[in-house]
Amino acid sequence: MAAKEKAVTRAVRGVESLLKKNKADYIKGWGKITSPGEVSVDGLDGTKSTLKTKNIIIATGSEPSPFPGIEIDEKVVVTSTGALSLEKIPESLIVIGGGVIGLEL
Repeated sequence: MAAKEKAVTRAVRGVESLLKKNKADYIKGWGKITSPGEVSVDGLDGTKSTLKTKNIIIATGSEPSPFPGIEIDEKVVVTSTGALSLEKIPESLIVIGGGVIGLEL
């Protein structure tokens, strides 16, 4: 799993480096495109701002959608993030979901 953590860290740093190299602002928070070239952002630090720009990159991230009555404990029932953080590869595994992440697992 150390190799996975190293690869993820390298990928994140690589993306941040590319954004910096291309003089792109990197803002974490919740945004709303309010008009062409304008984004209102509620930052993770609680700040609110309105940005004007020519280009916008939207990186939404994702959240798991649990099934009613099934508890995700990240031990027996895991999300994709939990699956990638398991200490050892299980002998068997059921993947529910045919999206991009499910197919990668």
